[in-house]
Amino acid sequence: MTASRRKLTLEAALAGYILKRVQDGEVAVTTSIVKDEVLIWLSRYRASALNSFFRAIRLMTTLKIINPTFADEQFAIDNFGKYELGLSDLINVSVMKRLGISEIYTTDRGYKSAGVKVIFDELKNEPDFSDFIDDLIKKGFKLTFEEYYLD
Repeated sequence: MTASRRKLTLEAALAGYILKRVQDGEVAVTTSIVKDEVLIWLSRYRASALNSFFRAIRLMTTLKIINPTFADEQFAIDNFGKYELGLSDLINVSVMKRLGISEIYTTDRGYKSAGVKVIFDELKNEPDFSDFIDDLIKKGFKLTFEEYYLD
């Protein structure tokens, strides 16, 4: 939603790669909190993309959007300040624990403090990521991270 064709950052490319994996059938879980945070951000800064975002997530049939419970929220309240995470992230941690999920796609390293494996930067080393980048270049995207891509 925020990727620039003129200055595609590594972080934006990796996020796009993750979304492509989900579109291609990888099963993924997120919470309604994450979805709503994106909707709120878009409503403030890119309202024209609201419908596109909503349509895109509805088409990702392997993306499961989970609603937190009161117990998840209580966990977050009880653990607030114990980890390097805010309240919303702690609710997400509780949902993950409840569902037996131990790893997350995120740039937020605070999840490590709660015992969650963070997966993000290492995705750039996957062969499919190189193919994804090649496709983006063919579509006219300009990389700001050639040093990572060319390694």
